Parts: sequence; C-alpha cells; structure tokens
Amino acid sequence: MEITSKQFMTFRDLVYKESGINLHEGKEKLLIGRLSKRLKNTGIESVDEYLKMLKGDKEELMLFLDAISTNHTFFFRERHHFAYLKSGQSNNIWCSAASSGEEPYSIAIDCLEKGFKPTILATDISTNVLMIGERAIYPVERIKDVPSHILKKYFQNGHGRWAGHVRLKDEVKRMVTFKRLNLVTDAMPNQQFDMIFCRNVMIYFDNIVKEMLTNRLYNVLKLNGYLIVGGAESLSNLKHKYKYISPSIYKKVSS
Repeated sequence: MEITSKQFMTFRDLVYKESGINLHEGKEKLLIGRLSKRLKNTGIESVDEYLKMLKGDKEELMLFLDAISTNHTFFFRERHHFAYLKSGQSNNIWCSAASSGEEPYSIAIDCLEKGFKPTILATDISTNVLMIGERAIYPVERIKDVPSHILKKYFQNGHGRWAGHVRLKDEVKRMVTFKRLNLVTDAMPNQQFDMIFCRNVMIYFDNIVKEMLTNRLYNVLKLNGYLIVGGAESLSNLKHKYKYISPSIYKKVSS
C-alpha cells in the first residue's frame, strides 16, 4: 500500500487537529500500517474515499485514532514515581493516558500495600485499550517487573485457553474507573485531583499542544498536588505555573 505526500499531509493534519499527535515526517510507515487495517475492516479500497468517510463518520474517526495512538506499557513501569503516593495526600488520582490499565492498577496495588484505597480515574483516547483495562486480563510478559509476593496477593493465574495470562483480583479492579477521554479536545473531568499521572504521552505532541495540555491539567489539580510525566518527558521550554520538584515531578503551589 502507498499514499501520496498530499494524502499523508491530510492525515497528519487531521490527526493533529483531533488528538494533538504529531505525525512528523518519517511516520509514513506507521500511518500506512495502521491505515491498512482500517481499510480492511471497512472494506474501503480507496484512500481518498476513506478520508471522505473520516470527515463524516465520527465513530470511524474514533476507531482510526484508536489505531494511530501507540500503546506500550507494563506493570510497575517507572515505579520510582510511586514514592509520591501517600495516605491522606493521594485520595483522588487521575491516570490521564492509562492505555490498557497497567499503570492505574499498579498505582492501586502500591496504595493498597501502603494501607489506603484512593479513587482512581483511568482515561485514554483509545476505546480498545480501555476495554482491555476493564477486563483486567494480561499476558504474563506484562508482569515481568512485578515482585512474586505481589503476584500471589493481587493476581490470579489463567488456565486452559487463558494459560499464559493473569487476571487482577476484584479488590484491585474496583478501585479503578475507566473512561474514554481525548486530552486535547474533550472537557477536563469535573473534579479536582491530588495527583495526575500523564506519562509517556506528551512525547507525541509538539510544544504548542504540550503547553496547552499542561495548563489544562493544572486547572484540575488541587493545590499542592503533583503532576507526574514520563521519565523521557519534561516541561522545559514551556510556559507553566508548576514548581519543579525533580525530573518528571511537578507540583501546583499556587492557584
């Protein structure tokens, strides 16, 4: 499958407008791979016809953005961030780019081990990964960094057709609420959070979108609350009101 430069730019502009994801030059192969799957699923053979469809079919647009957004995660990724999860200070937590649920469930387990149960909102632009999170069944590769005593306490091993998989126990599942949310175009949640995790998503945004997003997040973060970004991310060169605490950790110190 091939696409023209004009078609690539049209897709690039659409993806940027609808999700903030920057498909810069060099991402043609990624786009073609994800696009091929949607053409096969819809039965459309022409790229131009599919573009017309995207402009008038909101459901297909959502499925296309699902396909474009990259989701790679595992349990207890960048666990050093969890040192900021503390009883009485982390009652309401938002995982704003939760993917398939490994991050919010890891946070839930860490809090349980510390003796408290926060409420955790887990959002993502992709409905497909959110369904995986709600089901809470994962291949064993995703638990490679989970200590054995944690596995025994909070996970169940699959059998039969689910061999090679694990399932979260209900105690953990009940702590997390999944919801679809587009960080760029949707309204922010109608509540305030003690801590917001927005990890490993801003690497796909340019500085304009990053700045807009970090300030939107600031408005739903409680005073003295923390914003935690990915280890490869930074708010450097952005205009914002957060106080820098340490690499990837920021705090709201004024309203």
